[in-house]
Amino acid sequence: MTQPNPSAIALHKKACLIRSAVLAAAAIILSGILTQAAHASDVMLANQPSSEYAARRQKLMSQVKDGVTVLIGAREEDLGEVGRFRQKNDFMYLTGVETPGAYLILVPAGLIPDKPGREILFIPARNLIQEKWTGPQMGPGAEAEKYFGIREVMASDKFFSTLLDIVGSAPARAEGRNQTAKIYTVAPGGSDAIMTREGRFVETLRGVSSAYRILDVSRTIGEMRKIKSAGEQALLQKAIDISGEGQRDCRNTVKPGLFEYEVQAVIEAAFTRNGSERPGYPSIVGSGINSTVLHYNENKKRIDEGDLVVVDVGAEYSYYTADITRTYPASGRFTERQRQVYQLVLDAQRAAEKAFKLGESTTASLKQVASEVIRSSPLRDSHGNTLDRYFIHGLSHWLGMDVHDVGDYSKPLPVGSVITIEPGIYIPDEKLGVRIEDNYLITESGLVKLSAKIPSDPDEIERLMTASHSSASAGSMKK
Repeated sequence: MTQPNPSAIALHKKACLIRSAVLAAAAIILSGILTQAAHASDVMLANQPSSEYAARRQKLMSQVKDGVTVLIGAREEDLGEVGRFRQKNDFMYLTGVETPGAYLILVPAGLIPDKPGREILFIPARNLIQEKWTGPQMGPGAEAEKYFGIREVMASDKFFSTLLDIVGSAPARAEGRNQTAKIYTVAPGGSDAIMTREGRFVETLRGVSSAYRILDVSRTIGEMRKIKSAGEQALLQKAIDISGEGQRDCRNTVKPGLFEYEVQAVIEAAFTRNGSERPGYPSIVGSGINSTVLHYNENKKRIDEGDLVVVDVGAEYSYYTADITRTYPASGRFTERQRQVYQLVLDAQRAAEKAFKLGESTTASLKQVASEVIRSSPLRDSHGNTLDRYFIHGLSHWLGMDVHDVGDYSKPLPVGSVITIEPGIYIPDEKLGVRIEDNYLITESGLVKLSAKIPSDPDEIERLMTASHSSASAGSMKK
């Protein structure tokens, strides 16, 4: 018999200690999660109750009765080393589950004869080695079912076989000469669709059987997401309020000599300080000529004396994002021309607000109102043209989990939806761009301006900027 190697024994003991430490840490963290799961009605997933997600799944199944719905969650590796994990919006909307590598199958009642409906979440089995890097993750089983409020939670490696079993059990529908089973999913389009996980999933299904009819469920989910519950409205209001803090700090900071990225840093610091997980989209800080570029976000230019600075930013809070734009005079005061154009943009926004009629107004009809205000102004460019030619984008879009949120624009704006109203004028020849953007909730009594606390009146902006600059100058003199 060979003698044991002392070094090997020491390494083995060290490995056992590390493993025990990992298990102990995981047990402590998961014990808090499981204690919450024991009171399932109290579980909050991204600041919304699990019961709300359950109600959304039931609503979707009540609308999609003739097939199985499949959703695919995000993976950590999709973001590479530089990304912070964020669940896909449709998946999050229906589950509240932030576990990477998850899947969801929804089977409406009656799809399989004499069988009730099913909802099955698939999440990866626990991997203690991986958890040393990512932190403890809840695995499939009864505890996860309680915590997430989902009837069945199985291991991810059972997803595809379970789906095929379910589809095989559902009676096929006659479609012309073929008998087809319907599978609803988020089916991407375009030439690069195959590069997405959803695209590869669709191709895999088609390779398994030509009897599967793959249908896109995006529009149905989009119409659901368009109407915000009271809980969603509260999250949006929080995101808007945090964005207001960013705009305040920006207004107090911006001045000639700073670089745009320095202003961006101040704004995003305010987001983080107030609980935002991330910006809802790349922050836009465009000065001078960059104020005329709609989605400029390089933020590299030095801010010059006399520049206007368009600041289009939005904090994300619990998967819901704000979208607020203000335009500031870098020097603290508008020139006469800048003020004239700014006031015209503000007048166009106010006219659109006033024109709103519940059950009648669409984003297109409000755009017509704002455009007419700009067109009828006596202000002209250097060639004598009216300034409506420089209002080159839409007036409004849905707001929610996506900054340009999903939903049909062709119908009147419904109660419970949230929109932006954001007129703008961009004159490259003058290096002059102005955009004013606010966020509104549609209610039975009309528009409610959720961003009303964020100043946009030009007199107030000048007063606040002058006060902050004077205070900063006084502070520097004392030093």
